[in-house]
Amino acid sequence: MTTPPPRQPCDLLITGGRILDLDAGVVDGAGIAVRDGVIVDVGRDVGSLWTAARVVDAGGQVVAPGFVEGHVHLGAFLGGGRPYRPSTGPGPFSGAGRVEVVLPLVARMCLMQAPVDLVAAVVRPVIAALLAAGFTSVVDAGGPGVDGVVEAASDLGVRAAIGPSLADMWHDEHGVIVRQADTGQQLDRARAAVERHDGAADGRIRVVVSAVEPTACSDELLAGIAGIAASHDLPTHVHTHISEASVRAHDTAFGRSATARLLDAGLLRPRCTAMHAGALSDDDVAVFARTGVTVNHNPTGNAMLGFGITAGRSLPRLLAAGVPVVLGSDYAPSTVSTPFELMRAALMLQRDLEARDDALTLEQVLSMATTTGSGMGRPDRLGRVAVGRLADLVLVDTRGPHHLGIDHPVPALALHGRAADVTTVIVGGRIVVDHGELVGIDGTALVDGARTAYAALAAHS
Repeated sequence: MTTPPPRQPCDLLITGGRILDLDAGVVDGAGIAVRDGVIVDVGRDVGSLWTAARVVDAGGQVVAPGFVEGHVHLGAFLGGGRPYRPSTGPGPFSGAGRVEVVLPLVARMCLMQAPVDLVAAVVRPVIAALLAAGFTSVVDAGGPGVDGVVEAASDLGVRAAIGPSLADMWHDEHGVIVRQADTGQQLDRARAAVERHDGAADGRIRVVVSAVEPTACSDELLAGIAGIAASHDLPTHVHTHISEASVRAHDTAFGRSATARLLDAGLLRPRCTAMHAGALSDDDVAVFARTGVTVNHNPTGNAMLGFGITAGRSLPRLLAAGVPVVLGSDYAPSTVSTPFELMRAALMLQRDLEARDDALTLEQVLSMATTTGSGMGRPDRLGRVAVGRLADLVLVDTRGPHHLGIDHPVPALALHGRAADVTTVIVGGRIVVDHGELVGIDGTALVDGARTAYAALAAHS
């Protein structure tokens, strides 16, 4: 009689679930072994080959790659404590905003200094809400208080790309674009952030050095951002091609296209994410496809702010060209989105626009919601349930009444899933949400801390 080999030790075993990997398909009743934050085995016999101190029974649940919030301005939640006032007319961002109003506002916000303790207190419950909804990774899209945002992300256990968003040019009081900040000082600020934070929290934090918008950046600043990103192998992003009006404003100011400037600066590389990119020409799409750029699409933020850019049909052209697209919210601090809301908003907007129910498929939107390794500075390490990938996973219970009649993980997540269905969230092999509750975190205390911080901000405003 052959003696079976001894079980190998690992840190975590997940058994009995329906594993969803968009590249490999669905595997029922399989297990996942995790060691040192990495998936080391996936299969039906994993439970007999490995032993772990913690075993999670995923029966009745879908086990999928963790969702990624690809665009949220965490520091902007400092502005969330203002009292509600009924609308009396269009807001500054309505219709994608007037460039001469929005660009100085955003540039100054990103350059603003803010106390670390206040920023961290405000951002902690936001990250807690994102984790509880199934997000394992967050891309901070720029804002004040980078040090406080890093502290909050480190405390809560999320994987995050956080860093300074730079600008040195914007409109003066006469509406003329002029140099407003020292380029060298901006780049020094970015280098200092890299030294302080890149690789923090056991590698969960990557510094992202980004450009506010091409119109807000000199050629020297764009090239400097590209150089820092290349020398440290960092992710980078730039808000660009947001609307037809912003494209016209840029081209008028610089005499050439934003795509040409970004290309000349060396920013258009696989490590770069173009945020929004809602007003693209066919030539722009071709350049993005050739250079390996990722594009971030924000269906809830675009629609709720009334950007009016869906009709430009950038998204279907990008997907047809093979450009990677990732989802984000970009509606902070008005709301905290869930991955399920983002997916359904993307599906509804594109299907209604094209008058076709296959204009965006469920598989496409799930891929957009779970894959942005480049944006996190972890190319080829996220977005799959496969050996060698980082163990960023989410377990979603599909036994509720709103899942009746659905017997496949793809529609279960993309069409029927809710944040309340999320039972377990794992980041780098560590369980951060267990049975729907944050592990080791007092959610009430987080909210109380944020309210205290808002009161302090109001007292000094």
